Amino acid sequence: MMKFAKLLFVTVAFAILVAACGNTANNSTTSTTNTAKNTAPAHPRPRRCRPRMNSPPPKIFSEKCVGCHKENGTGGEKDVDGVKIKVPDLTSEKMKNEPDNDFIDIINNGDKEEGMPAFKGKISEQEIKDLVKLIRKEIQKK
Repeated sequence: MMKFAKLLFVTVAFAILVAACGNTANNSTTSTTNTAKNTAPAHPRPRRCRPRMNSPPPKIFSEKCVGCHKENGTGGEKDVDGVKIKVPDLTSEKMKNEPDNDFIDIINNGDKEEGMPAFKGKISEQEIKDLVKLIRKEIQKK
């Protein structure tokens, strides 16, 4: 009787294993077929953790830059403490051709002659880099 129970157990376990393996193969085929039809993976890849461009930079741009450069980046004349300054047009070809490092340097250190304040220590290095990316992508449409 004991041998019969062991034999029955092994047979049932084997049958379950075969059935499970058979379903996996069928599911793989179905998933591949569905993937081809829907152009979406059966199991979506997990999202990589990366900084979101849409959060801090637009806020920083609206808080720190819009006052002089305007929302569209065109700049123009601005009265600052009774002194008229000419704010550069970020959409101009000249500004589009400026290297990113020059933008980063000006944002960090400012430019007294142009009336640009320094933001080093007021916003992080990463936020400054993200701000340059925002200017390139959203304002200069590069």
